[in-house]
Amino acid sequence: MFDKISNVDLYKIWAPDNAEWTAWAKPVLFASLSSSNSAALLPVSDAPVQLDLRTMIIVDLPEEQSVKEALAFAAKGYRPVPLYNGVRGEGRALVHVWKLTEALCSGANTLAKIKLPKDAPPVFMLDLNRMNGIKAKGAYDNRWCVFPQDMPSASYLKSKGISKIIVRTVQSVQTDLERILYDYQKNGIALYISRNNSLVPKELAVKKQSFAEEWAYRFKVTLGLKRNAAGGFGGRIPDPYESDSSGGGYYRFG
Repeated sequence: MFDKISNVDLYKIWAPDNAEWTAWAKPVLFASLSSSNSAALLPVSDAPVQLDLRTMIIVDLPEEQSVKEALAFAAKGYRPVPLYNGVRGEGRALVHVWKLTEALCSGANTLAKIKLPKDAPPVFMLDLNRMNGIKAKGAYDNRWCVFPQDMPSASYLKSKGISKIIVRTVQSVQTDLERILYDYQKNGIALYISRNNSLVPKELAVKKQSFAEEWAYRFKVTLGLKRNAAGGFGGRIPDPYESDSSGGGYYRFG
């Protein structure tokens, strides 16, 4: 087990160079971590659904639960792929990721003990809380969302023999993920959902968003979320009385 591990080495455990799905792993959250003590193993339970290796899994669960469940699937032959695209944040962060980052650190020891082939099918990892939080002046807005380009295309999945996707969550599919799933559905990939501890996934039908819904969502993401230099999401919400970074004028919050 690793007594001390750098953020780069931690990321390499979750996204090894030779793995089939590493191109989609997100380094943003790892880049915001300092060297971590990760001597402990993360305890995980058995995978909650029965599946075959022609299936892609999307785990959309809160914080450390997504890590634990991805590792449970890893024990069954799946490659965990972290898609966390928001930084850790400073001070009062809107999305709490402390348990998530701790789980990634201790989970690295667990994952390192699992020998996976480079072409193991993927289990993509999302934080269900990614868009939670109420904006307030002076807070750090590290909310984020997932885009279609953040996951493989339907044609690529088919080329790898994947014909089915199971979403693991505790609620309805979130809007950002729903947009991605609709494209998979349109291109002939079967969709299923497994909520809570259900052992039998149910068929999932995703409706196409209307023109108004699509543009309302784009507007919300474009103007509501903050990009950062690391390539992901995260930035402090300015106090209305603070001068902006250019030195001219003042921010207005509202």
